[in-house]
This record gives sequence, structure tokens and C-alpha cells, in this order.
Amino acid sequence: MTVRKNITMDEKDYLLISDYATKNGYTFSQILRNAAISFINKSEKMELLEYMNANLEYVNKEEQREIEDMDIDFHDLNGEEIKVQDVL
Repeated sequence: MTVRKNITMDEKDYLLISDYATKNGYTFSQILRNAAISFINKSEKMELLEYMNANLEYVNKEEQREIEDMDIDFHDLNGEEIKVQDVL
């Protein structure tokens, strides 16, 4: 089944994508679909730390003080690594 969706974007973005698609033998839709799928796959494969570094800002000074007041031993490496989808 094919689904049709309308999107809104700046004309300069449209022209950039459209020009690239034409030069490389793709349709506009193929470029957007491939880019979206690639973005999703890349994001889902990120480790949690990579995801956080790419998408989150550093904590402000007040939040940092709260974390420090918890007296957490950050050198204790016992535990297991989790992926982004484990948290979502």
C-alpha cells in the first residue's frame, strides 16, 4: 500500500533536495524516504552515551550541584551498558 503525505519546507530546502535528486537519478520522494530511514536506523543503533551527547545539553550549575550532592561513585563501573531503545 502506498501512503501520500504533504510536507511543508522552505523553498531553498526544496530546491536543494530537488536539484540533488534530479542530478542523481532519484525522485524527490526517494531522497526524503531514504534520508529518513537512514536517520532512524542510525539513531536506533546509537549507544545511550552517543545519543545523549548528540541530543542533550549539559546540565546547568544547579542541576550539577544536585548530582554532586548525591555522592555517587562514578568510578564504580559495575553494571551493564544499555541502548537507547532500552530506555524509550
